[in-house]
Amino acid sequence: MSLPFSGLVPGEFSAFPQIRLSTVGRCLFFIDKEWLMWISLTYCGERRHCVPRRLVKKPVAAALLVFLGSSSCVMAQDIIEADESTPSQGTMILPSVTISATGTPDDTTTEGTGLYTTGQTTAATRLPLTLRETPQSVSVVTRQRMDDQKLDSVQGVLENTTGISSYQSDSQRTSFYSRGFLIDNIQYDGIPAVIGDVINGSGISDLETAFYDRVEIVRGANGLLTGTGNPSAAVNLVRKRPTPEFSASTSISAGSWDNFREMGDISVPLTTDGRVRARIVGVNNDGHSYIDGYQTQKQAFYGIIEAELTEDTTLDIGYDYQNSSPKRPTWGGVPLWFSNGSGAQWSRSKSMAADWNRWDSTRQTVFAELEQRFDNGWKIQGVVNQYRTKYDSQLMGGFGTPDQDTGLGTFPNGTYPSALAGEGKSRQNTFDIMASGPFDLMGRQHDLVVGGMSSRYTSNRDDVSPFILGFTPGNIYDWNSHFPKPDFDAMTSMPTNTEVKQRGFYSTARFSLADPLKLIVGGRFSRYEIDETAGGAPFNYKKSNEFTPYAGLIYDINSTYSVYISYTGIYNPQTSFRDSNGNVLTPTEGKTKEIGLKAEYLEGRLNASVALFDTELDNAAQVDGNLLTPGGAQAYKGVDGTKSRGIEFDMQGEVSSNWNIYAGFAAFTAKDGSGARLNAQVPRTTAQMFTTYKLPGVLDKLTLGAGVKWQSRFLSSSTSTRVAEQDPYALTSLMARYELTRNMDVSINVNNVFDKKYATQKGDFDTVSYGAPRNALMTLNYKL
Repeated sequence: MSLPFSGLVPGEFSAFPQIRLSTVGRCLFFIDKEWLMWISLTYCGERRHCVPRRLVKKPVAAALLVFLGSSSCVMAQDIIEADESTPSQGTMILPSVTISATGTPDDTTTEGTGLYTTGQTTAATRLPLTLRETPQSVSVVTRQRMDDQKLDSVQGVLENTTGISSYQSDSQRTSFYSRGFLIDNIQYDGIPAVIGDVINGSGISDLETAFYDRVEIVRGANGLLTGTGNPSAAVNLVRKRPTPEFSASTSISAGSWDNFREMGDISVPLTTDGRVRARIVGVNNDGHSYIDGYQTQKQAFYGIIEAELTEDTTLDIGYDYQNSSPKRPTWGGVPLWFSNGSGAQWSRSKSMAADWNRWDSTRQTVFAELEQRFDNGWKIQGVVNQYRTKYDSQLMGGFGTPDQDTGLGTFPNGTYPSALAGEGKSRQNTFDIMASGPFDLMGRQHDLVVGGMSSRYTSNRDDVSPFILGFTPGNIYDWNSHFPKPDFDAMTSMPTNTEVKQRGFYSTARFSLADPLKLIVGGRFSRYEIDETAGGAPFNYKKSNEFTPYAGLIYDINSTYSVYISYTGIYNPQTSFRDSNGNVLTPTEGKTKEIGLKAEYLEGRLNASVALFDTELDNAAQVDGNLLTPGGAQAYKGVDGTKSRGIEFDMQGEVSSNWNIYAGFAAFTAKDGSGARLNAQVPRTTAQMFTTYKLPGVLDKLTLGAGVKWQSRFLSSSTSTRVAEQDPYALTSLMARYELTRNMDVSINVNNVFDKKYATQKGDFDTVSYGAPRNALMTLNYKL
């Protein structure tokens, strides 16, 4: 009997049409009516090398192997190997065969695939489409990539994504930009959330990523699903789900500046058949920093129960919590200029924070999801979410232009300590119901999504506006971090109460016009209302039946390449932006057009795309110099006639066996109606690459990786006469992982290998903040 197993891969059994592949525990079996082949697995990172041990033609022996394999692969292997020296009749010893367990990307999870890409995404249209089928620029940061690069925060993920730039004002505030516009669209499993009021900036920088299977970033406008938002990008956080079988993992990390992180992740079936299962993830992170006196403290928890109520009905109920309580966080940076007009240079560790500085925040989410599937391919999904946030801050920083020789000065020169305080909380309730499935029309099958959503967001804030702590300048060379704490409770504060209500009805249809040609059309009718009282002054804005159109056309050139063109409307009430008088900016309106080429290689394990985009926008929010609102926040102004145009290239996935890569390039120009540079504080061109390779042969326990991020210069007009500039720079990172045992590995990551000094912001109130110097992190991982 000849068995041609050479080159065999999962799902390709043309020589054995009657054979099926099943997974029992950690053993694989090819089974038909007479024959059984038992395969042992040797783990190498996320790869599995399969060694056929024996083909058995005895029903009793076959049943015994299946039983033993399901309970103990080691025991089954021992039994077989003990008898290999004397093959019995009806038994054949097979040569070793290597089978890759990654296969094609999974449609629902990236865990365990070992890949840097995903099978499908619904982030752009709610239709389950591959990246190639989606007529917009989409990047996916998978679980494997987050683990390889140790991207433990959303900030880390976004800073390593094509076309995304960060602007970090201080230790707690980071804003993210794409195509020249601030990112203000955040989603959990596709459901929009408002979380930006925890702190200023984008409000998501320190979110823990251990809870998520992947992060999907759709660049451009996404008003079809969110109803509102800038034409920048939508960030979709896709949660981990329980697994039917027991699994557990833990990691312990130690790094530069006494940084320690512990993570535990366990998934357990709650019933013998695995139809009810649960998953719990916990994280503790604390350590010091390259910034003097600054310490991070973060605890996070995530729990979910998933129940298959019937074969076609699934219920998920979950909760997550995160608390951040840093010590001596910074507020702003250090002086950018000396009084003589020359630029100041400081150590990256310098801080102007007081010992009593605090900026505590908590986030909580409760969610429930019910999905009903039907035999005709349709399904109905209902989702309920509640998001709660809370913050409490008391901060001191400094501003001014000190004397270069003495570090002092006389008013208005010199460095003056200033302070502010605030506390607040918010709650958002959202409900979304959606029906989706195929339908036949004119002899072809098409797809349809119909849905509706409702949300109510309330926020209550009480802020003490920034003030100068005396008019005697401090010595910048000998700054006093023990500055006496003001009596904030005795000061006049300004309350701000906000209520935002949204309702929307959306629909998307994908029409198969011809085998290679698909048309996606959709739209959303939105109702938006905001009521706000700030310092006793009421504000109300209401908009009904606002229509946001969406259209995309995709043509498959062949089985690998496709071209697309898309159009998206823009409507965005700007509740987070206020002018210097405290008034909310009126909504932005505009449109985005995009054309691109996409490619899908290696059965979807490698995706690539290139896109050209053009955005037109009126009343876009832009930083209004150094002006403040009455509440002490950065003031903004609306700018008409804004245009943003550019190009983006993105590649993600597996180049070949054991070789993963993520690479991207983005360049744009953005100007307002007068021709001035829009949001000059972000770079116009960015490029990055990160790759890992698992060595072959006797070194197959070792995986090596390297990456580089580059960005062009950025500007920031801090005053009418001075312009700060950060020159272009590149940051290099390295990683190595070694498999100690089948269940344990150790890795090391080194960031900013060449110790480049760079600014994360220049010009905010004549201050500058610096990025982290060279740092390293070692992690021990254990999986069951």
